[in-house]
Amino acid sequence: MDLKSKLIASTQEIFSTMLMLEATPAEQNPQAAFTSNISGMLGVSGDLTGMLAVHCPQAVATGITGAFLGIEVASIDEDVKDAIGELVNMITGGVKDAFGREGLNVKLAVPTTIAGRSFRIDCQGAAGREIVAFTVPEGTFLVEMKYKPLN
Repeated sequence: MDLKSKLIASTQEIFSTMLMLEATPAEQNPQAAFTSNISGMLGVSGDLTGMLAVHCPQAVATGITGAFLGIEVASIDEDVKDAIGELVNMITGGVKDAFGREGLNVKLAVPTTIAGRSFRIDCQGAAGREIVAFTVPEGTFLVEMKYKPLN
């Protein structure tokens, strides 16, 4: 299972087609110090079980929302929460499609967002983890998949 390449391909496709932005995989260690002001999460079930999350600092989240809506966005509000929820939905959908082409059945839950200064997200039963840092003009964000390994 080459999950990392699926995360990269789906993220880059969504950014180029829906946001007209380039999301470049970052050279930095994605485990390095990172502050997230908002995270979008979406559970998956079926042949692949776990959760995909997108973690963004405020500047990145407002920049993504501005690209979606075509307006200047200054702070994390309901529009930003909706945009990050939709972003995680589209990225996860791309990963689902990639696994579907390999004959795996993956079902998606409803996306959820959380915003704040200090929070932790956990996925029960997840033993595997893949995380990729991306850069956009506003900064760096993370795409993370916690999952139960395939049988």
